[in-house]
Amino acid sequence: MKVQELRQLLSSADRVCLEKAILECYKLLKKDQKEDFDPFLTDILTGKMIEKKKVEKEVNFSDLEQEIETFIENAYAQNYYAPNRVVPKSQRPKWRFMVKNFIKELDKIPLENENYEKAAKLLFDLYRLICYACNYYLFSTDDPFRSIGWDQTQLFALVVQKTFAAGCTREKMVQLLVSAVDSGLSRESLHIEQEMVLISQLNTADAQRMALEELEKLVKDKKKDLKGLTKYDNKRFHLETVINEMCGAVLTITVYLQEADKGIAFYFENSMERDKEIALYCALYRLDMMEEDDLWLKVYEMGIKQKIQPRDSLVRAYEYRKKASGLTRG
Repeated sequence: MKVQELRQLLSSADRVCLEKAILECYKLLKKDQKEDFDPFLTDILTGKMIEKKKVEKEVNFSDLEQEIETFIENAYAQNYYAPNRVVPKSQRPKWRFMVKNFIKELDKIPLENENYEKAAKLLFDLYRLICYACNYYLFSTDDPFRSIGWDQTQLFALVVQKTFAAGCTREKMVQLLVSAVDSGLSRESLHIEQEMVLISQLNTADAQRMALEELEKLVKDKKKDLKGLTKYDNKRFHLETVINEMCGAVLTITVYLQEADKGIAFYFENSMERDKEIALYCALYRLDMMEEDDLWLKVYEMGIKQKIQPRDSLVRAYEYRKKASGLTRG
């Protein structure tokens, strides 16, 4: 039903039918949706929300910056989730709309604005906050990216774009690389997707080379941090997972730089995956995402030479690709 059709029905309906319609619609909402909707429903029914002509007005950046920083501080303190005297209970469900508006306002600030760099940093800080909220309860939701109406990959793409627009520095590169490989994830996201988003926006060989150098340094440093940790230490598991993601990102960048042999060697030499078949599978999955069929076949055959026994699905994929490759060349 279109909005205009709904308006016509509402205009001709009596009060009893209207009340019943609102109640039945409200019952269909989930608990977290009701928390979002309640303040607005209350404002509408009490006459506080009166439709006005929207007038675009310039936002005072200093006020916006202070508001965002205060919000971030309260969010990390769980003041939008746990009982406290800082954020009123009625205001806590509104965090979603606050974040949406923050992103909207920050996105509107042009590159030539003197506050652009600060705006880009605030956007990055908001992204990191929402990532953190995917792992720890900061808000009344188990998927904060869905709650703010953003796909994680799309928001990260905006963050990368805004960050690099004012120049690509090593400090910025490291911050974004670490975010791509080691941040909380929404239910629909994978680290490899964030890595691909970042790498795809490295538009020059110099930027790609910088990312490669920083990743290699990060892998080296992370492996040093493993020393002294026991086999089943939770910190070890986290570090190994991050190192594996970084090795995968190295492989991806070397493909872009047409130095795949170097990337393949680095990947298998530094991967912390104890099961070599899983390491092979992850490398092939990444190459499949990049549609690198020839490299896929090459890495698979390297794995066979190293006595790795691939899973059945990889064997079938190899046979299919090998056949398709032969037909193409024929």
